[in-house]
Amino acid sequence: MHKLFSFFSLVILYTVLAFGQPVVDIPFSGTDGTTTIAISVGLDLTATNGIDPALGESDLPPFPPPPVFDIRFDLFPYAGSALSTWDDYRAPGNPPAFPFTGTIQHTLWYQTSPGTAINLTYNLPTGQSFTITDQIGGGFLNIGPFTGTGTAVIPGTYTAVFSKAFLVMNYLNIVPVELTSFTGSVMQDGVLLNWTTATELNNQGFEIERSAGVQSWQKIGYVPGFGTTTEPKTYSYLDGDVTTGTYNYRLKQIDFDGTIAYSDEIEVVVDFTPSNFELSQNYPNPFNPNTTIQFQVPQASDVTVVVYDMLGQAVKSLFAGQVQAGKYTIEWDGTNNAGSKMSSGSYIYRMTAGEFIESKEMILLK
Repeated sequence: MHKLFSFFSLVILYTVLAFGQPVVDIPFSGTDGTTTIAISVGLDLTATNGIDPALGESDLPPFPPPPVFDIRFDLFPYAGSALSTWDDYRAPGNPPAFPFTGTIQHTLWYQTSPGTAINLTYNLPTGQSFTITDQIGGGFLNIGPFTGTGTAVIPGTYTAVFSKAFLVMNYLNIVPVELTSFTGSVMQDGVLLNWTTATELNNQGFEIERSAGVQSWQKIGYVPGFGTTTEPKTYSYLDGDVTTGTYNYRLKQIDFDGTIAYSDEIEVVVDFTPSNFELSQNYPNPFNPNTTIQFQVPQASDVTVVVYDMLGQAVKSLFAGQVQAGKYTIEWDGTNNAGSKMSSGSYIYRMTAGEFIESKEMILLK
């Protein structure tokens, strides 16, 4: 058994002015009085100007024949054709620019019987609002603004002529937590993350997420928040499950009402490669009945660790094999190669790795 440990300390520091854009998920449902279809819009840090299956977005079947009712958000142009989806979480820009406060125009496509009104039921988060306009400047349709919960009606006189309308969302960035710093430091036992906040509003806590290499985020821990406070607060989390490599970290801040927001990412380069061969003193010493021995190699090596009695006779082979650069841990339970318990006294253990040879003494007590 073995485990790698750090011999280097590297600090990556990022300071941000605001925690980030809360994910905004706004549910709508459209109906012509007989059929109801659920749709939604919003903002998401990972959204693009296209189909995002991870956000629940997907292509829909072809246009239905009249008088079948259908309603969706049009993503044209995308991939060279007019694709559409039940959900449209497009954020401003690609990649999205967060945090965001401003207007995004979502194109609402529908098909219904000529002259049939469409009731669009909505449930907006605090601070968000929207209007519905036509595609030619609002001369034929301009209703709203709508806030809170309710129903917007696109009249049949408009749907009889136009198959599309603009749903103009006014997104208000409400930053629940003001993050002033987020750092990652390589320690001997892992990566230590530290962050501070200037103010907090209804902050339930932080999920710590990590990605190694590709953008594949995984939750690795959770730290409770301080709720609502105007005083600076300091947090830390130790990620002890790392080896040599490059890691990205981010914080997922969660409000008590379930609203979430993401911090900027930080990158931490971990290098646990030892710089020299070394055999460490066993611990504990003296020992009974077990003791731990560590050794390290700076490159791939054939390594043997053998225990000898004070007469120079080999009594136990603890390790023999090829290892990669790193630090390794082995144990001795005080038995010989036959499995018999050794008597109390002093013993020598020796590590050989190529031209490197080192020996140390240990004491077995009973």
